Amino acid sequence: MNIENNLIIKQAEAFYDVQFVKEVAMGYTGNRVFEVEKEGERYILRASKYKPESEKYIEFELKWMAYLANHLDNIVKPQRSIKGNLYEIARLDENSYILCLFEKASGKIVDVNNPMEFNETLFFNLGKLMGRMHRLTRAYEGNIRIPEFEWNSPATSWRFKNLIEDEAVRQCQQKYHDEICLLPIDQESYGIIHYDIHTDNFFVDKENIKLFDFNACQFNWYAADIASALFFLIQKGAGPLTYKSEEERTNYAETCFIAYLNGYLLKNNISEYWIKKIDLFMKYQMADEYIAGQNFWPENLAHLREWYLNWHKERITSGASYAFIDYDKILSCISNIKS
Repeated sequence: MNIENNLIIKQAEAFYDVQFVKEVAMGYTGNRVFEVEKEGERYILRASKYKPESEKYIEFELKWMAYLANHLDNIVKPQRSIKGNLYEIARLDENSYILCLFEKASGKIVDVNNPMEFNETLFFNLGKLMGRMHRLTRAYEGNIRIPEFEWNSPATSWRFKNLIEDEAVRQCQQKYHDEICLLPIDQESYGIIHYDIHTDNFFVDKENIKLFDFNACQFNWYAADIASALFFLIQKGAGPLTYKSEEERTNYAETCFIAYLNGYLLKNNISEYWIKKIDLFMKYQMADEYIAGQNFWPENLAHLREWYLNWHKERITSGASYAFIDYDKILSCISNIKS
């Protein structure tokens, strides 16, 4: 463990009365993550580089998480420090870090190649969980729009930090952005959402889901949260790297979509209008996937990355959907739809 990580752990031990177990490998979030122990229980410690704006955002994130976790067993619960705070600041010689402690989720990452795990039952249960989250959020006293935490603000959108190099793709991204900006906003359709529900951000124990990693949460349309989750499920089961035909991709996407929405509608409502806007949100998310391929794929996959970027570019610039879904078919196969 390097010197700075050691200093972070020393302060975390004092703030939370925990003991270091191991470092946890992360993607490209920039956070440092550790597994720690307290009284025989395992927890996850997250250390984020301190900035005043980051502190305000993390407070927003943790308060919403704590609210949801108090009502749902499926949400990883933030742990308070010895002083009773949801986060603490570790001040080192050169840098400072915001420390957050979370319960460690039980279960494991779902195996997307195992149809016994990655199937319609999982999609239904994920939809049901999101429906409960959205319903609870509508009643949350902190669900009052904060401009800097909106979906298209620099604080919440990595699009501002990682600009698209291809001009044609960038112009299409802007077009979709402008279309989204014209959508109506009201308490029923718009509020705080997770916006990063994919298979790396929840564990499954039998059929029980435990959701974590809320550091992309933002004010956005509830339909955008559904679209994002469906995008990632389709990506795993029928994305470009699965090399399925368009017919196979459509069949998979529609099956996934129907199961997810049936779960969602068991716990919350959504109108036909917003279901049909999911296609627009998924088109916009393709630009995010383009950014990920452009900036974060390793150099040893350069040839595959070029193919992957071209696949998305062709889709984005032609106005094609991520998957060609028959929305009338979807609506005919689900129940409890509001007109």
